[in-house]
Amino acid sequence: MKYLKEKTSKHIRDNSILYIIILMSFMIGIASGSFTINTLNDVQKENMMKYIKNFYVIISQMKIVPIEIFKQSVLNNFETTFVLWLLGATIIGIPFIFIVIGIRGFLLGFSVGFLINQLKYKGILFTLVAILPQNILALISLFFISATAINFSMYILKNRRFNINDLFSQFVTYTLLVYFAFSLMILSGVFEAYLTPKILYFLKNIIQ
Repeated sequence: MKYLKEKTSKHIRDNSILYIIILMSFMIGIASGSFTINTLNDVQKENMMKYIKNFYVIISQMKIVPIEIFKQSVLNNFETTFVLWLLGATIIGIPFIFIVIGIRGFLLGFSVGFLINQLKYKGILFTLVAILPQNILALISLFFISATAINFSMYILKNRRFNINDLFSQFVTYTLLVYFAFSLMILSGVFEAYLTPKILYFLKNIIQ
């Protein structure tokens, strides 16, 4: 455990600037998503709120199958992981990695911003207990994968005349790191599938 902490601490120190840029891309996405709420007119907001309420009613009346939610969560996160891994394996992938991070931030910012805009303090409560917990591990993993992908892409860029054996070794290490971090997203899926539905049940009066 001590070794893992030391390696993690060293990794963050060595890539501190990169993590700051990744975080800034994510925050820009969140801010853009939040500000987009202000561009919606009252009719659009009302229609979206009706959709959320109707969706919640349907879900509350259905028998929730956690394993299906888990599978969908893992699939969605795997798609994001695969895209980042693929972009990291190319020289031109770096700007697109930041775009993926920004889009993830935009979606979260829009969702949270809309709930808070419409439900006020209830929206804040809903966000804190039903949205953020399942996203924490996923975001930690996402940031790590992004940093790893950017580092590998930069490695390719700096070592254009590399030895094929060195490249293969680095590629294997890169792939293992990315999909090891993906395991945190799997834990996030467990939370989303088995705990979030119970939380939503207790918070049903907020949405309905």
